[in-house]
Amino acid sequence: MQLLKILMSLALVFIGALVATETGSVLAGVVAIPLASYAVTATTGVSLFASHGLAVATLAALNRTPQQTVNPGGGRRLFLIPTDQITGEWPKRADITAGELTVVPTLVTGPPVGTFVEVQVSDNSLKVDEALKGPTGYQSWEQSLEVKVAGYTKDQVAAVEKLINTEVVAVAILNDGQRVVLGTSLSGLQFEVTHTSGAKGGDRREWTMKAKNDGYMFGYIPLGNALAIAGVTLA
Repeated sequence: MQLLKILMSLALVFIGALVATETGSVLAGVVAIPLASYAVTATTGVSLFASHGLAVATLAALNRTPQQTVNPGGGRRLFLIPTDQITGEWPKRADITAGELTVVPTLVTGPPVGTFVEVQVSDNSLKVDEALKGPTGYQSWEQSLEVKVAGYTKDQVAAVEKLINTEVVAVAILNDGQRVVLGTSLSGLQFEVTHTSGAKGGDRREWTMKAKNDGYMFGYIPLGNALAIAGVTLA
C-alpha cells in the first residue's frame, strides 16, 4: 500500500506538470494536484495525504477558595509505608476519579504485615509540595514533603535507621482535614534526614526530614473521605 501511494503521488506531480505545460500556467498546475488527489480518494477510498491530526486541548475552570471559607495551610499528621509493603502499583492514574483517589492499596500479608506507621509532627512543621515541571511535551510532576520531629532518643535513632535506602509512600493529613497521598509504590519518596542538638538550652533540638522524587504522572492527590487504610486515621 505504501509503494502504491508513492507511485500515485508521483503520478499527481506528473499531472500537475502536464497541466502547467499545456496551459502555460504554473498556478493551474499547482491547483490540479489537490483536485486530482481528491478525485483519487473519492474513486478508490485511498488518501494519499492522510493526516493523523492532533487532539484538541480543553481546559476546566480553576476557582479560588470562596469568600467566607477558611483555607488553612500546613499539615498535622504524617503516615509512611515502605513501597515493598504495597502489592502492585498504587496509586496509579486509573485510581483517580474527579480529582481524588477512589482505590485503596493492597498491602502485603506478611510477615511483616503491611501497614502505615505515623511520624509525629512537631510544632506545625509538616508541609507538602508539588510542582509541574518541564517544557511542553515533556512535563511531569515533582512531589516533596518536609517535617520536623522534636527530641533525640534511642527509639528515634532506630526509627530513622529504618529509612536508610528505603523509598516510601506517604499519607499526610492537612490542617483542613484532607488526606493526600504522595509517592507511588513504583516510585517512592526518598528521605534526607538531619538532626541538630542546638547550641544552648532554648534552641530547638530536633530532626528535620525531607523527602522528594520526580517524574510522576500526577501531583499529590486527595484520598477519598470514606476510604480506610491500615494504619491511617480518617482525621
